[in-house]
Amino acid sequence: MNRKFLVFVLLFVLALGTVSAVAAQDAVNLVVWSQDGDENNVVLQAQFDAWAAANAPGATIEIVQKETEVLRNDILTAGLAGSGLPDLVLGPNDAIGVFVDAGLLQPLDGLFDMSMYPFNLGAAQIGGETFGVPTNAGNHLMLMYNKSLVAEAPQTWDELIATAAEVEAANPEVQGFAYNLNEPFWFLPFVHGFGGGTYAEDGSMVLDSEAWVNAYQFVHDLKFVEEVVPQECDYACANDLFKEGSVAMILNGDWAIAEYSNVESSPALGADNLGVAPWPELPNGQRPQPFTAGKFLSIPVTVEGAQLDTAVAFATWLTTDPTSVEEYALGTGRLPAIAAVVVDPATDPILAASNEALTTGVGMPADPTLRCMWDSVRPSLEGVMSDSMTAEDAAMEAQISAEDCLDS
Repeated sequence: MNRKFLVFVLLFVLALGTVSAVAAQDAVNLVVWSQDGDENNVVLQAQFDAWAAANAPGATIEIVQKETEVLRNDILTAGLAGSGLPDLVLGPNDAIGVFVDAGLLQPLDGLFDMSMYPFNLGAAQIGGETFGVPTNAGNHLMLMYNKSLVAEAPQTWDELIATAAEVEAANPEVQGFAYNLNEPFWFLPFVHGFGGGTYAEDGSMVLDSEAWVNAYQFVHDLKFVEEVVPQECDYACANDLFKEGSVAMILNGDWAIAEYSNVESSPALGADNLGVAPWPELPNGQRPQPFTAGKFLSIPVTVEGAQLDTAVAFATWLTTDPTSVEEYALGTGRLPAIAAVVVDPATDPILAASNEALTTGVGMPADPTLRCMWDSVRPSLEGVMSDSMTAEDAAMEAQISAEDCLDS
């Protein structure tokens, strides 16, 4: 990507070096459990090596990749056992509330200058305390397309359906559109676009409103009426087929930009062929609204002494030093989370489009009860997408399940 996409607005204190300067650290080994993907973990490793060479000679980092559910379960298991927790946890905000509820993360307000993170810090705050510092802003889903197959991003779902049909007619071996059909994270944007949400004003869950019914019906019809998506497709299906050129358009998150921009890992794409856009408009004129947050670094309660000092020093440098933030954003295809580094939307089309898609999203709450929504919606969505449950029944069953979950 073009390094000119970032324009620096350096604050006076940064010019003095008061934020990025850190004391020399002990040569410890940090263990990071990361949900960010192998490609992005390579970037994190390079950033640590650069930081350690100047600030903690001899220090090392061990980055262990863990998928979302594995990370969540392993943190809870290690916490229950009383040992084995890492020094840093890198992942999205939705599990932070679960970990805090289990007493496994330490508050960070006294360890970091939180004024440096003006955009999405609230996604990691619970009860007025902060339990994660953002490495980026985003973690949002958007439409991605192969520009060698699709000239321009469709602006409405009718246009997307028509475009997919045109692609398939011209390229019989290519599927026009695919996405992670049964994963609620990909379904919630439709709910938001139809005017729905998860929580009522009193904090109770509302998963059976008309908006939820409309969203279930819409995704059902994409599969069984419009026949615009494969009969079965999960994340690996859509991701792999898109990279090899067998799918023209998908819905995926900003975490995939770096991989898709690399022709070695995505032979059919690369920066020249990757197109990124906000979700197309629904029939009601609204765009689906993806959850937004970013990725956050958290520190378990067991980390102390030299381990804690080094973890804080590195995390501070990674997330506030302008040069580090630039390099990390470039390497991972993400949007910066600090005010000192501003995205210039006129100079890089991919990140400009990602930024545009980010503005259409809604913030993901860190409330641990959100897990009740995910767990309740999943079987209902699976029922709708297997054509074994009506949209109305799916919404009703999800509501009942969520209420049971909240009462347990």
